Amino acid sequence: MKVGIVYGESSTDYFTFIVDPKNMPNFGEFVVVKNRNGEEVLAVVKSVRNINWLMSTGRGSYDYIEKTVNVFSKGVLDKSESIIASAKVLGVLKTKEDIENGDFEFKQIPNRVPIKPGVEVRLARDDDLKKIFSNGHIRIGRLLARSSVEVGLDVNKLVSRHFAVLAVTGAGKSNTIAVLTKEIIDKTNGTVVILDPHGEYSTLSWRNARVNPIKASIDPSKVSIGELATLLGIAENAALQRRFLSLAYTTVMEEAKRSAKVLGGMSFVEAMENKIEEWIRTYENKEKGEEAFIEYYDSQGKSLQRKIQSRDLDSLIRLKDYLQELRRNFGEFIKLGNILSEIIPGMVNVIDLSGMEEDQMISLASYLLRGILNYRVKYMKAVRTKDSETLVRIGERFPALTKPLLLVIEEAHIFAPREGKTQASHWLGKIAREGRKFGIGLGIVSQRPKKLDDDILSQTNTKIILRLVEPHDQRYVQQASEQISEDLLMDIASLGIGEAVVVGYAISLPAMVRIYSFRDEFEGTYGGVDIDIVREWTGEEEEDEDIDLLDFAGE
Repeated sequence: MKVGIVYGESSTDYFTFIVDPKNMPNFGEFVVVKNRNGEEVLAVVKSVRNINWLMSTGRGSYDYIEKTVNVFSKGVLDKSESIIASAKVLGVLKTKEDIENGDFEFKQIPNRVPIKPGVEVRLARDDDLKKIFSNGHIRIGRLLARSSVEVGLDVNKLVSRHFAVLAVTGAGKSNTIAVLTKEIIDKTNGTVVILDPHGEYSTLSWRNARVNPIKASIDPSKVSIGELATLLGIAENAALQRRFLSLAYTTVMEEAKRSAKVLGGMSFVEAMENKIEEWIRTYENKEKGEEAFIEYYDSQGKSLQRKIQSRDLDSLIRLKDYLQELRRNFGEFIKLGNILSEIIPGMVNVIDLSGMEEDQMISLASYLLRGILNYRVKYMKAVRTKDSETLVRIGERFPALTKPLLLVIEEAHIFAPREGKTQASHWLGKIAREGRKFGIGLGIVSQRPKKLDDDILSQTNTKIILRLVEPHDQRYVQQASEQISEDLLMDIASLGIGEAVVVGYAISLPAMVRIYSFRDEFEGTYGGVDIDIVREWTGEEEEDEDIDLLDFAGE
């Protein structure tokens, strides 16, 4: 369909055209023109402006314009009206050879030849757009400007090159992750692990869904000493407390090893408490004028002694308090075993972190990320060296780690903040940089992009950006991505709920997409629903459906 004629100055990247008012294209619509070599060039409409030459800006006062409207007939005013649109060139759609042969397989070829003024501008054909946008492994929505065209993503590139979903609260992040997850599980039999700080996905379900809900748990005996310090909430600068924690940790583990005692979960915490209490009593029970010494084992299992002084006593007492607080306040999360073994291949595994403080979340995330990366590295090396013993051992203990998997990190700014490093951000950074080689994909989800670690965000090569209205967030995302241009920033600011700009490796060309509604298109459920405040206050009953309190976790 013809929608206009190229008008005024044009280049290889942009052109302006005067619009046929009977067939006006919308903002974001895809159009086709021919360049001076006769090749078909694909472009996207970036602005549509209405101009009346009798009432041009700066020509007369209010009285003049009012008289113009009253004096001239509607027909004269209409004939003085023009619709001017500008379009950004995306690339050559069809070469002369494609046109002559009737063949078309989209290849993103840069346009090197300017558009000729006077040539027709036509709407891009649905079939051509489908060949460009609908050829991925999974479907996530439809073109915002062309609802007949589904948008697909290449899962290989989405997962191996990592992705980010960014938006303000309520713009549709959770819906987007639910759609992506459902499509990956159904279409590719993939393995997905979601770190879920607010329990939003604890009710995730769809027809024939394969969802494995995992209540967050951690075995303190399995974590590193640094992760244990974070789990307890010991400050980074509390050097003495961390030193005694390290001594108690190695001592308790060595004593358990020598006595052939199985130690883990709550029994490990209790053993740590008892060891700290023993050291406190050693100092308190010493005779006046005597020196107090504690016995401990170092990381090599060597028995050593250390003199305890009065300044050490406060650190030991505070360390015991930390252990008691952990047992008292977070005992429900302390469990013997390894959470990695609970991940099931071919399913979406939702690790519900709700109820944990941020320090505990970070410790668990660090342990989980470290374990996934280390065991995947060991497994891949064993495949190359044909180490059957290691292959069998990992396969039996952690079957999900024998295949590639996708990690989705909700509220990623908690685990990988821009200011300050955490154990979790260290492992997220390693996975972002090295995960591709070992079949570990990373999906970063955040409503606060400017608070995210910029190195990790820059490693996400596909970005699904829903509505972002805060200028600092917009600029930060642009700085962290070479794919976000100025015009795409304007597109992002104009988005509505459930609409996204998708750009990067997993999609053929940047596109504005209306993401499928997980509840409507797939009849699925997940948390993240806002509370109806008025109904709650007024006491009105909901007639259509029961409300699950888990849905109130928020997005």
